[in-house]
Parts: sequence; C-alpha cells; structure tokens
Amino acid sequence: MLLQKFAGLLAGFLYKTYSSTFRYELQFENEADRKIVFEDLSTPKPHLGKNLIYACFHQDDLSCLPYFSGKKIVILISQSKDGQILASAVEHMGYDTVRGSSHRGGVAGLLALMKKCKEGYSLTIAVDGPKGPIYKVKEGITNVADKTGRPIVPVKAIVSRAKIFEKSWNKATLPMPFTKIKIVIGKVGFYSTTELEEKMIGLK
Repeated sequence: MLLQKFAGLLAGFLYKTYSSTFRYELQFENEADRKIVFEDLSTPKPHLGKNLIYACFHQDDLSCLPYFSGKKIVILISQSKDGQILASAVEHMGYDTVRGSSHRGGVAGLLALMKKCKEGYSLTIAVDGPKGPIYKVKEGITNVADKTGRPIVPVKAIVSRAKIFEKSWNKATLPMPFTKIKIVIGKVGFYSTTELEEKMIGLK
C-alpha cells in the first residue's frame, strides 16, 4: 500500500509539472452557464445548492484533470492496486477521492459519492468507465444526479496535439507539451443516460 501511495504521489507531481505547459480555452454551449460553472469552481467547497456533477469520457482524463485541479472536486476511483496509485496522484493534484467502481465496491462507491454531493461537494465522473465500451454512458452519473438534485455538466476536451494510445479501450489521449486544449462545456442540466451520451458525443 505504501509503495502504491508513493508511486501515485510521484506520478501526480510529475504530471502536474508536465501539464503546467498546457494552454486552456473554455467554450460554453450555453453562455448563461458560464456564471454557474465559474461560481462553483471559484467558491471554497462545500457549498450545498451550487455544487455540480461534471461528466467526461475516460479518453479526456489527462486533458481535463489539470484544468479542474485544486478545486476539491470528488472523484470515484477503483479499489484496485492501480486505483490506489491513481487516487494518490489525483489527491496530490488537489482532488478528493472516494473508492469503488461498477465492478468492485460499486454500490458503496456511488453511495459515498451521493453523500459527498449532499454535503455540498462537486463531483466528476468518467461516464464510460471503468472498462467501457468507449463513449457509452453508464447509469451511475444520472442516478447520482437524480438522487441528489444536482445538475450534470457535460465536458469534452479538444486537444490540438496529442499522443493517442490506440490499443487502449478508451483511446487514451496524452496532450503534448505546450499544446492548446479547448474545454467544451455542454448545457448544464438533468439528462437520461441516452441524452447525456448524445450530448457529450456531439460537443465540438
């Protein structure tokens, strides 16, 4: 366990340094949502009634994590040994974590997310995880939104230059140093899984 934590801290430090070269641009599908999102990101958490649930595809993890870091947003992380490394890494980048997944500890993980959300914390969920299929939204995020009454923020990253790992199930994307990344924010609201999937795939 200590070895995984150390590896995670090292990975978090290295990626935080690497990603400091990225240049971000934010684009809103619905300009009226700009105030809602910035108020959430700039206000110390918890802040019940203004917290949000951010949805992204696993492919965009490495692009989105640096932008939303330091906001104490809560992430669901697998209970595996690799999950411990990832948890330590993202905690170093300024996120909070709860442990679980749709395969192992899934119910406990979702309940922990709901508890955090009801306390006023914002969440981020990779909607097609943990093992895909790619771009297929699972029901977890819509269940959390329905039970907590907090809206979903669809997020997509468009990267100018990146290394795409074609053999990974999620086509993981690693932005190149000094690249420009456009973070596209879809309309904030409540969605069914089908609606959210269509919305996120269609963002550009």
